[in-house]
Amino acid sequence: MSMRYAAGFISAFYNPLKNPNAPTIGTATTSSTTTLSITFTAPANVGGSAITSFVATAKRTSDGVLFTASGASSPITVTGLTAVPFTVTVIAVNSYGPSASSAASNSVTPALPAIGSALGGGFFAGQISTAGNGVADFNLVVGPVSSAESVNIQFKTSGTGGESTSVIDGPTNSAAMNSATYPAAQFCEGLTIGGFTDWYMPAQNELEVCYYNLKPTTDANNTTRSGINANAVPPRASFYTSGTPTQTSATAFQSGGAEAYSTPTYWSSTQSPTYSQNAMYIRFSNGNLNSASKTGASGYRVRAIRRVAV
Repeated sequence: MSMRYAAGFISAFYNPLKNPNAPTIGTATTSSTTTLSITFTAPANVGGSAITSFVATAKRTSDGVLFTASGASSPITVTGLTAVPFTVTVIAVNSYGPSASSAASNSVTPALPAIGSALGGGFFAGQISTAGNGVADFNLVVGPVSSAESVNIQFKTSGTGGESTSVIDGPTNSAAMNSATYPAAQFCEGLTIGGFTDWYMPAQNELEVCYYNLKPTTDANNTTRSGINANAVPPRASFYTSGTPTQTSATAFQSGGAEAYSTPTYWSSTQSPTYSQNAMYIRFSNGNLNSASKTGASGYRVRAIRRVAV
């Protein structure tokens, strides 16, 4: 049995006093050729009980085929898509059942964003393969320079040794150093930008991807110790040439641009494998990878990043 309303048919079991109101749709964005992400605002009226989940439905514009994913809060990522246009709607669910559907989102076509384009509270900096097999599992997002960068900052206030030498596990490296003893990591771990709290201090090979794709200058690159990166996508097995990488094509990240990396050195969260008193850094003028005393500060910077699963 159903009851006819002007907006269509609603189940006789639907009770607007107990079921939640519809969420307010936000923006659909894409971070790969097979996924999209949808933001939304939870309804103020949750009905007769607390909302237990939200369900996002991506509708393929060409034929109406639906793809769904659920989550506890915004945003929700829908996977298994193809590079054709989709729109997205969201419902809220409580113990009495689902809400009505939200309005449809903007149309979005799954694809990799352009280097330097807006993504997840910051800007797309490239992809990494944590397994080192050339298969991307995360997109890297570099935070805005105005809020995610600190200058003249120490890696460590005192002491030597004890930090991770992992070149790729930035989240674990950074979280383990979230204390006043480690000013650079503590700065990154304490950030909330764009509603995201999972910012961290990048590991060596993550920072190198940021340099490779967002190099600010036209200066010649270091060709004797920098460029090898098994975790880059695609992986790189040889040193830079003087002309590769070239200056980034992302205008805002070129020297003088609003989001450009400065040419001094940026800390990674990776301890030197050779000298326990040192940590690894990259100089963004020429990509030089080296290490320096953890307690040094003059001219050293840190810029937080976050990961978005592919």
